[in-house]
Amino acid sequence: MEAVEYQAKVEALAEDILTDKQLAIDYDRKRQENREALRSLREQSQKSKPNSVLATTTVNMGDFFIQLPLPKAQKMMEEAQAELDKAIDDVRQRLKAKVKLLGELEGDEKLVSVAKAMDLKSVSGQDLYGISR
Repeated sequence: MEAVEYQAKVEALAEDILTDKQLAIDYDRKRQENREALRSLREQSQKSKPNSVLATTTVNMGDFFIQLPLPKAQKMMEEAQAELDKAIDDVRQRLKAKVKLLGELEGDEKLVSVAKAMDLKSVSGQDLYGISR
């Protein structure tokens, strides 16, 4: 009975990993769409008169369209972009932990070493500046 429970645990974890990978892909696709929309809004605001109150754009909000001032639409898109960035980072962190756990469960040293390598943190600009001084 232990082998069946072990296999079920491994299968469930592998399924969670695949689900998180797909979620990260979906979030990234949405982030790319938002980036395109932001670029379009910036171009539209450059073409309109600076600080014009009359400059508006139509935004799709779920099942309906709303006409908003350009600055407000840009702000909303930038906030959505920041939320997506945070969500993608959260999913990637969960993925790292799950891959590491899967490697440990399966006893796969290669997978564990890859998971440990994924735990590395990138050097920030401030850290890099401190190194070069």
